[in-house]
Amino acid sequence: MPVLHRYRQEVFNVLLAQLLQERGIISAPEDMLKLHLEKSRRVPDVIVDFAGLRTAIEGEVDDQPDYAKKAMDSATKRVEEGVAHIGIAIVYPSPIRNLSFARLKRALASCELRIAVVTEGGSTSYTQGTVEELGEILRRAFGGLVQEDVVSRAVSELEAGIEKFASTAVRSPGIVARLADVLGIRELPERKKASDLDDEE
Repeated sequence: MPVLHRYRQEVFNVLLAQLLQERGIISAPEDMLKLHLEKSRRVPDVIVDFAGLRTAIEGEVDDQPDYAKKAMDSATKRVEEGVAHIGIAIVYPSPIRNLSFARLKRALASCELRIAVVTEGGSTSYTQGTVEELGEILRRAFGGLVQEDVVSRAVSELEAGIEKFASTAVRSPGIVARLADVLGIRELPERKKASDLDDEE
């Protein structure tokens, strides 16, 4: 008789990230993709990169209480906390819990998932789709962000922060010297002027 609840949702999140990476939809830290997935081990938050935006994958399995709300709440929290620009709420079908690990990734690649996306511009309701369709859902979410100018505003805020820091640093030579020291930047020796070279001759 198969053992129930063999895999936690964190395992599915990592495998989903691997599938998205293999399809060129996202990029993910190599350490996370190579993580040894043991049933007893807690896996850290799955944060990946989609079109230059931090994207959190938050999944639940449909044999748990309030699974859809939990996944959506977790994805929303990641965006509201500034951990991610995009939160993906995923609901996995419970039958895949009981597959052997060798079959698990292939099954996840073709099974129907429930998918919702949260961004700074709002959230979508759940829709059914496979990994392939998740890529299209993410592209639409990114398009919505660009249209609502969320990305442009984020870049403007970043540029304003850099400009404020730079103006402060210029007025405080000590800050520049400490930063240069931390970064291993050495002051270049002054180049001699042509007139100085003539005097040496």
